[in-house]
Amino acid sequence: MAGIDWSSLWKKEDWWAVWIGLAIFALSLPSYFGIFLLGWIPTAKPWSDASQILATKMFNPWIGLVASFFFLALLLTPVLKFNGVKPKDWFRGFFVIFFSSWAIWILSNYAPLVKVAGSAEVGFIIALSVGIIVTNWIRLPSWLKDSARGELFIKIAIVLLGAKILLTSFVTNAPGILAAALLSFPVVWIIAFLISRRMGLDRDFAATLSSGVGVCGVSAAIATAAAIEAPAIYSTVISSIIVIFAAVEIVVMPFVAAYVFPAHATAAGVWMGLSVKTDGAASASGSIVDGLLNANGAALNSAVMTKVMIDVWIGVIAFLLAAVWAYRFGKTGANASPRVLWYRFPKFVLGYIATSAALSAIAFTYPSVAAGARAVAPVVSFGTDPLRVAFFMFTFLAIGLNTRFSRFKEIGIRTPAAVYAISLLIAIIWGGFISYLFFG
Repeated sequence: MAGIDWSSLWKKEDWWAVWIGLAIFALSLPSYFGIFLLGWIPTAKPWSDASQILATKMFNPWIGLVASFFFLALLLTPVLKFNGVKPKDWFRGFFVIFFSSWAIWILSNYAPLVKVAGSAEVGFIIALSVGIIVTNWIRLPSWLKDSARGELFIKIAIVLLGAKILLTSFVTNAPGILAAALLSFPVVWIIAFLISRRMGLDRDFAATLSSGVGVCGVSAAIATAAAIEAPAIYSTVISSIIVIFAAVEIVVMPFVAAYVFPAHATAAGVWMGLSVKTDGAASASGSIVDGLLNANGAALNSAVMTKVMIDVWIGVIAFLLAAVWAYRFGKTGANASPRVLWYRFPKFVLGYIATSAALSAIAFTYPSVAAGARAVAPVVSFGTDPLRVAFFMFTFLAIGLNTRFSRFKEIGIRTPAAVYAISLLIAIIWGGFISYLFFG
């Protein structure tokens, strides 16, 4: 088809998240037949004896841990060619992120700590906090910050998460989650835009900020700025605000959700998906809620499904705004082509659906949903899930390492930050009400 840039399939990080996630899934799939190609990937579970820290399906778990580093470092290497990171810098940066994340995850699984904290998922907050403290107290080398690619890590994790969420669960919750999303982000976008204009932000800045807080964080802000040809600094400023506030949300919102919805994990997860404004932070928050409520995946699944339901609208929002800016405000360069729907569509969603559909197709051949879920469980337990948890840990640490509070002062964003804070508070309150309405 003329005019389509097919090189994005191997040059865009979004696509690489899909390919890497599917490659891991493909290596996990033989576990269904009892062939555990990734059985050497370690897992950490609550422990009190040092000999029980790590476990694997096969081989020594400590050897498996070292092998996991080389496996993932090499698997992620092709992305370097297109994001400007040198291989040498990547390997030493990822070495620090990998083993620091694992050290924190092992510590958070210490049985007495799990008993006090209520869940090993407290390790996610520890990783985030460690990253924030380190990056705000000392000047990090560029090779470490360049390797802290939280968006790549979380997109791969979400592709792998699809294997855990069979289509039976997706179809059951999808209508309610879709309705919740459609009642949430348009309302928040309009309110944020009105507040932005009222507080003196120009039209382009107001639209970029409104997409960031109303739709889906950094991705939506960048897509909006590009579609309406807003100055590049607008999306940079909004992205900085989003990341910093998201780090605060991760620490606070899961505990609020667990308190407000102690018996409704799905409602709590949907609330995280509607309120926490990046894919990584929302998924991470859902995972923490899971641990706090002992929800066995319900909160995480609903948080990710909510985020996916919102993500798919990024292209639509970008297209509509480009059309309005072109025909109403005379921005002739705004990209109002329908092709923007595809270019702005978050590709990792396709990977998430693919892994879920593949295992669901196998599970549906069994006489009951429970029997099908049990049959495909080894694919998750001894393949996708250990690496999904690892990528979650990398994400938390990476988010922390990229959260510098001094950036507020550096780029002088008092008014946009105030607008974002007010709009975010409204989004949280409205998202909580919507979650209660549909799932409480």
